[in-house]
Order: sequence, then structure tokens, then C-alpha cells
Amino acid sequence: MDYFTQLQEEVEREIMACIGCNDCLLACPLPDKHFVTIAQLNAGALASHITDPQVIDFVKACTQCQQCVPVCPADLHRADIVLWNKMKVEDVEPDRLMPVQIGPDIFQSNWTLDALSIHLAGLPLFRGVDPHHLRRILLSVTLRRLAPGEVLCREGQFHERLYVVLDGAVEQSTTTAGAEQTKILVMGPGSFHGEIAVLGNQEELFTITALTDSIVVELTKAAVNRLMRESAPYRQTMEELYRRRATWTQARTHPLLAGFPDREIEQLLQDATFRVYAPGEVVYVQGSPPSDLFVVRSGFLKVGVRHDSDERVLQYFREGDVFGGSALFFGGTQAATVSANTRSEVLAIPGDRVRALLARHPQFTQGLQAEATKAEAILRDPRVRLPVVDRASSHVLSIEDLLGSGIMQGHEILVIDTSICTNCNNCVEACERRHGYARLDRRGLQMENLLFPSACRHCEDPVCLMCSVNGIVREPDGEIRIVPDNCIGCGACAERCPYSNIQMHDRNKRFEHTGFNLMSLLGIDRHQYEREEMQEAHSRDRIAVKCDLCAGYPYYACVHACPVGAAFRIDPVSTFGKTDLVIGLEMKRPT
Repeated sequence: MDYFTQLQEEVEREIMACIGCNDCLLACPLPDKHFVTIAQLNAGALASHITDPQVIDFVKACTQCQQCVPVCPADLHRADIVLWNKMKVEDVEPDRLMPVQIGPDIFQSNWTLDALSIHLAGLPLFRGVDPHHLRRILLSVTLRRLAPGEVLCREGQFHERLYVVLDGAVEQSTTTAGAEQTKILVMGPGSFHGEIAVLGNQEELFTITALTDSIVVELTKAAVNRLMRESAPYRQTMEELYRRRATWTQARTHPLLAGFPDREIEQLLQDATFRVYAPGEVVYVQGSPPSDLFVVRSGFLKVGVRHDSDERVLQYFREGDVFGGSALFFGGTQAATVSANTRSEVLAIPGDRVRALLARHPQFTQGLQAEATKAEAILRDPRVRLPVVDRASSHVLSIEDLLGSGIMQGHEILVIDTSICTNCNNCVEACERRHGYARLDRRGLQMENLLFPSACRHCEDPVCLMCSVNGIVREPDGEIRIVPDNCIGCGACAERCPYSNIQMHDRNKRFEHTGFNLMSLLGIDRHQYEREEMQEAHSRDRIAVKCDLCAGYPYYACVHACPVGAAFRIDPVSTFGKTDLVIGLEMKRPT
């Protein structure tokens, strides 16, 4: 059963189960909700064509924020009903000239909606995709015209867009070890770039620069994900492209394989597999025979050993680490169990292919074995007793708690050293003075003397970003921020955040700084009070509020306001290195 047939059947079932209570419309953040009823939306979903102008206006404005879903007393997915109506309206959208963005300005292009959908359907990237599916997606994409020399995206920055070249030519380049820009290839009409950044939630691998006057189609992550959901051929194409390019990039740039000729890498990768592990999924268990050599592309994997009925965590593998080599090269069975702690991408190279490669190039044997086993050195170190000594395990278990709570997925998080903190609350009040709302809460996960307050962690894989109106975005440098002019106050990002670090506030309300926290003195949780207040007033104009690392300011207000230097920002991946997990944790506070 295809996606549309399944959706239609589900919508018809839900309409029959709807009790007409109107709770979904009460929860909807759109002002258009006041001009439409449940009965009108249900009738539109059952009709072959929608002609009711109030329904048309409402479904066009709908952003699929899902706020109508959790309030339904009949446990229905009301958003699906509106989505089904939305598709009907999009299907009859009249043909028109597509707008094109040139710098900050918008003009009309020479491409019509119909002509562009048919043209794209003929490209290899969209092979097998119904032009009608593409036409719906094109209603929310951007055509961008580039002048010669204009940069479309930069290496190392976050853009998370899929770019398809329509006219002209762009150049792909990268930075060498000597900090020089090296040309990779020229991309003409029909070429595309960005699938790695979109599907992998990562920074750009290359810089794209226009060589001539060029026009590109720019698809957002939400548009790409929607087309993958609606079109099976496109989903298969994108997943295969991602697997191939991610595999090749990882193999070609990793020190483990960088010294081998391209033809050897190509042959090696023919039988290699690109695997994505969900949190908790096991790669291999302790005592299993050696099989593949594993290269971590992204995520965190836990290495644990079992002693009687107790499992102890020894270390974590992260991007660039190689494992499985100890048993493969030195014999025996796997000395530990490796499992994914977060969503992890791993390249698995068959062990027999690795041995065959070394047989053809014996000069690389020593270096490859050293590289392939250095991440597992602790497993072969005779000085380390299993299970891990108490002193180390106390740190390991604390680090494991941090990882499980998502701390390690952040790239710049706030830490408070409670051993010197005076509980003055200056950090929270400074945040409130600067932004109007306190964007952090001086409570959170505690690891010995370190407190990780509730504040945005600017995650590497942020699930809050699926906003169809760009109310929350990731800046090119990786920072996550709210765009006040775009935010419609739906609260979807706040609900998606697994760490509850995004709050919803009345857009027009400001909490005045009083010099002391009266609510704290009375034992009242101010943030809980605010949340309950917001829940009582869905009709208010709300806005999402979160830490944006004091964007636009020369310093962090929370850190600057601390009189004793207890508050500081860290990169958790570099701070909590693997060596620290064994020899003990040493925090280095920036001067």
C-alpha cells in the first residue's frame, strides 16, 4: 500500500471516530482557526474537491506543527486530516511563474510551476518521482540566482539544504591541510549537492561557488523529508546516495585508509556496508567471533564488559574511531560489547577484505593495525583489570549518565561548578535582564561538583528544527536560534526538544527584574508557574524562547555575571575525552 492510499484510509477512519469536541482547534496556534469548524474540515477530507474558501485558507496556513494531536480525547491524529485536505488544495493550485531570489530581493523567474516540476522529474535525482508529487513540494521551495563568484554554501558551515542546479555552473572546492582552496569538480545543470548535510544533520563538506550566472533550486530539510515520505522512488534514491557518498567520504578521508590508492578503496567498499544503529542497538556482543572492521562516522557507541551480572562501561567510541580490530588482527573473540548510545552511523568493512588489502600492500600493515586498534587499547592493556577499578568507574558511570541525558550531543553547553557557586542566581538574572526572559534554569543534571543547568545545548542532531515556517533555525556556525518574526507560537519545537530546554512565553510579556527572586523565596517553581499559565491561555500570542548563546552580544551574560567564575561554557566532546574516562576527570576552566 502506497503512502497516499494508507493516509486516505487512516483519515477516513479518524473522521468516523471524531467526536467534534473542538479541542484540536482550541490548541491550534493559527488565527485562521476562528473561521473554520471541525465539521467543515471533516467534510473537506471526505470530498473529492475542496471548494470551501474557509477550509482552503486554513489548510494553506497549517504548518503541520502537530499541536492538535496530543489534545484529542479520542486519540486521533488530527494533523493527518488537515494534511489530506492540504494536499487536495495544493493539487489544484493554478500554474504560475515561480519567484526567484536574487540577493535579498524577489523577482519572477522564467520557470512556471508545471514546467519546473516536469523538468525536475526528468533528472536522475528524481527518477521515478511523479511530477504531481514534485509540484506540491515546489510550492514551498526557493529558486535562487547566483552571480559569478557568489558562494552558495561554505565548507564547515551548517546550511542543511539540497541544491539542484537548473542553469549555469557551480564549482565544488575544499580546503587542504595547507589551508589552500582546492577545486574538486564543476557542476552543471542537473547536478545536485547537499544530501549529506540534509540527511546526516551535519556541516557542509565542500564550498559551492557560482562560476557563471546560475539558477539553483533550494529544497529545505522539511521539503526533502516530505518528498521522501510521499515518494518511495525518491526515498530509495536519497538513501542510496547518502550511503554511497557517506561511505566513500569516510573511507577516503580517514587515516586508516587514506594512504591506499583509489582503486583499492573502491574495491574495498564494494562489500562494505553502511549501517545506522538506533540508540540501544548492539553492534556485537562480548565473546562473539571477529567479523568486520568498524569505522564510526557519527554518534556515540558504548563499550562495556560484563562481570557476573554487572556490566561496566569502559569507554565510548565517537566520530573517527575504529573498533573490532583487536580480535580481527590479534585473534580471539571480542573482548567487550559495543552498542549505540545515540543514533550512530558506522561503516563496516569485511575482515577478509581488510586482510586481502594488507596482503597486496604489506608496507601498510603495521600502520593500519596500529590505527585500527588504538581506540581499543584499553581492552588490551594488561594493567587494566576488569571490571574497571572503582575510581575510574565512578567517572565512567557519571559520564554515561551525561551521555544518556544528551549532554554529549551538545557542542557548547553551560556548566556550573557548585563547589564554588554562591547561589547568588546572578547568571539567571543576567540572562533575564538581557533577553527579557530567563533562558536558563539553575537546575539540571549533577555530576560530582558539576551542574549542567537547563539551557539549550545546541545539539549536533537537533530534533527541534523541523519547523516548516523557519521559526527555529541552525546558523551556519552551528548555533540554534529562534527567529521571532517567523515563530507562530505553536510550541512544536518545545515539545520535540527531549531535554525541555525550549519554553513558550507570552510574546508581549516581560518579567521585570526585581533584584531578588521572590518566587524562589516562597518555594514556587517560577518556570512551572509560567508553563501552567501558558497552558491556560492558548489564545495568547506566544513565542518560543531558548538560549542562543547571546547571539549579537560580545560575551555570554550568564558567564560574565558570575562573580566567582563558577559558570563557564564547554565543548563536552573535547572536554570529556576518552583518556579522562580511565585516568580521572580533569576540568580545565577557560581563563
